[in-house]
Amino acid sequence: MTPDPETFTYRGRSLEELVPRIRQELGDDAVIVARRETTSGGVGGFFAKREIEVEVRPGESAGPRVAAAFAQQLAEAHERQQAPAYPEGAVRPATSPEIDALPGSADVTVDDLFPAPPRQAQGLAALFNAGMAPPPPVDGAEGHDAQGTEAPAPAPASEEPQADAAPRLPEVLDDDEYDELYDDDEDEPEAFAPSVPDAEIAPEREPEPVIAIEQSTGAFDYLGVGPTPAAVEPEAEAAAPAVEPEAQPEPAAAAPPAPSVVVAGLPPAAHAAAERLVARGLRSGLADAIAEEAVTGLAPLLPGADPKELVIDALARRIPMHPLRRGPGVVGFVGPGGAGKTRCVARLAAAHARHGVLPVTVVALRSPDGGAELRRLLAPYGVALHAVESGAEGAARIAGLRGEGLVIVDTPGVSPRSSGELRALGFELDALAPDELHLAVPATIGPAAAQELVGGVRELGVGALVLTHTDETEMLGTVVGLAIDSGLPLSYLARGQAVEAGLHPASAAELAKDLLP
Repeated sequence: MTPDPETFTYRGRSLEELVPRIRQELGDDAVIVARRETTSGGVGGFFAKREIEVEVRPGESAGPRVAAAFAQQLAEAHERQQAPAYPEGAVRPATSPEIDALPGSADVTVDDLFPAPPRQAQGLAALFNAGMAPPPPVDGAEGHDAQGTEAPAPAPASEEPQADAAPRLPEVLDDDEYDELYDDDEDEPEAFAPSVPDAEIAPEREPEPVIAIEQSTGAFDYLGVGPTPAAVEPEAEAAAPAVEPEAQPEPAAAAPPAPSVVVAGLPPAAHAAAERLVARGLRSGLADAIAEEAVTGLAPLLPGADPKELVIDALARRIPMHPLRRGPGVVGFVGPGGAGKTRCVARLAAAHARHGVLPVTVVALRSPDGGAELRRLLAPYGVALHAVESGAEGAARIAGLRGEGLVIVDTPGVSPRSSGELRALGFELDALAPDELHLAVPATIGPAAAQELVGGVRELGVGALVLTHTDETEMLGTVVGLAIDSGLPLSYLARGQAVEAGLHPASAAELAKDLLP
């Protein structure tokens, strides 16, 4: 139960369930030193409940409560050891009642459990006879049908033959009998001829036109540039009387191509501005839509305005902006390794420590270097730093600061493709419960990688984007387009390596001007 004599083990569904109990038994200054996932209950490994197991070192304020907590954990361990392997109501792994009920079940074979199906007739006649009444008995097998089962006795023949009765054909004919009865392939049995008068027979429906599939004739036919397949007229229409040339209808005009996103009357300056946006990383479709909005939506209201300025205005209207934090609260930063989130934490903390009115505290969650880099960056500004190994430990440290000052949380780098890392980080963030969570996205990222990053970390509760490394490239349109497409607003812009003056609030107007200098 307790691998380390100085630690105690707690199990539950979540940390929120265990923290009150840990504080009550081991004191408010107890420290979680290990955490792992486990299961409990279930039958044979199935239907087990997922739980977490944490090891806690008691604080100095625990006192006599430690002995009571140790006794309670010993009692819980004894109960789990005495629990039956199969709880009441569980199905034991035994032979089914049907097999137990067989006589001499010790000698039961596969043939007893799975009897062979009844023998079926073979041949073409059996296929046509499926689902029909049993055929008459075959010569040489009196009392049995074609399948070998006993057939009912035939009805006695009538003493006087009925002359008016039509000769009955056998319900099922095999291949030899069919050839003997119909020597000529053109003869058909009269019994199968329809008895409906000719006047009541419905006329044949004209066949639907068949679409001919154009066969590939060249190396580039797979690109879809070949001729359009035409409809093949049915033979009935081919036999119809020819129409005079002057009476033939004119061929229908080809459908016009779909209009492009940009209107035909787009001024050259607006078109050049759209191309400039694409060159700065904005996707082509979004750039064209912004240019069209500038010409068709803004130009009529601002006659005589420069088309380039209209495109800048239209772009700025589309970029979502995140409101700045006001008052106390917990702000967290997440992102992949090397995205610059740790430096963003230091810059935001330094700015509020030097020019703000609220006390600032920084929490380094599972930092690989134990918070050494943050401690070095924050040393000139006197910001308190707490390096914690779990979200529960961090929540205990900032419990009294949440409503009085600004708490900024730095998190370990995660990969959007690692579901295990994302799940573990989400578990820790649930315990910390940040009021805001910002995702650091470097300006050097590609469009596909940016979409993958947002899709992977969105389940963490990310609510804003921080554009970092803005001094390393001019392709800011990738992250700007990411904010527009994903709906995640931009909060901060990070530039350079300096702590002071390295973080600025995002501005839609300034970003639009940077993309269209």
